[in-house]
Amino acid sequence: MEFYSLQELLKQYLDWGFDFASISIATQIPEEELRQLYSNENYRLRDKDKEKYLMVFLLQICCEKPDNDEYYRALLESLTQCFKIPLEAIANYIGVDVDGLSGFESSSDKDRIEKCIAHLFTTFIRNPSYSV
Repeated sequence: MEFYSLQELLKQYLDWGFDFASISIATQIPEEELRQLYSNENYRLRDKDKEKYLMVFLLQICCEKPDNDEYYRALLESLTQCFKIPLEAIANYIGVDVDGLSGFESSSDKDRIEKCIAHLFTTFIRNPSYSV
């Protein structure tokens, strides 16, 4: 298991071409604080919950790319465990039976099922303050 500092994760995020404005909007941390955090490894945010959220956000962006089935399996488990959505409801939404959903990795319709899982997950975690 690798360990990353906030500065290392911010550097990777910025190296990809993202900027402080977008992360500020997503995390509700002022750009100036993000800049200070990036340039001074001893700087800490006053709000520790926001600092933890920033770390999780950056880990998800930098380390959890959806490049394998385990990513979608974890999203599916989050939907059923964290949001208490029955597997049957997710299967109905996607248009497959429960067995088809449970074994999506070997389905000929895998890409569509994974997109639906990702869409449901992002819909359920959406922050209402950003909804139109």
